[in-house]
Amino acid sequence: MSLAFAVTARRTSHWWRRAAAALAVAAAGLHAASLGEHAPSPMVGVVTVAMILGCLYCARHLWVRGSRRDWGLVAMMNVGMIALHLTVMTPGSGGGHHGHTMHAAASAPMTHAMSPAMSAALVTAAIEAVIAVTVLFYTTRLDQPPT
Repeated sequence: MSLAFAVTARRTSHWWRRAAAALAVAAAGLHAASLGEHAPSPMVGVVTVAMILGCLYCARHLWVRGSRRDWGLVAMMNVGMIALHLTVMTPGSGGGHHGHTMHAAASAPMTHAMSPAMSAALVTAAIEAVIAVTVLFYTTRLDQPPT
């Protein structure tokens, strides 16, 4: 690997880390904005606060260093969040938004529309996950010895 490529990769990594950290802070803000929706369910509120803290934890680590462990944690948390939200939001799963029961009428099944904050959170999580997986893919390829 040439020195110019290594310097460019490091500089690019710096900006990707900062962009992903900003997205993590935005995700924490979106979770905080949704706390009012969870007032009837204290357990969901506790989980949401834990997610806020998790987002801020990842943001700090990405901003400071962005190790492979940090990127892996970001990828896993975002993919997990997407899977959890899509599972809970699916009408056939037996639950509505965050576990609120949905009852289907005999004549017409009910659907649950996603709030704008939820849509923004899922888009943010998807972008973060793509960035994290891409960074992990390329950083692990840079360390491979030539064959």
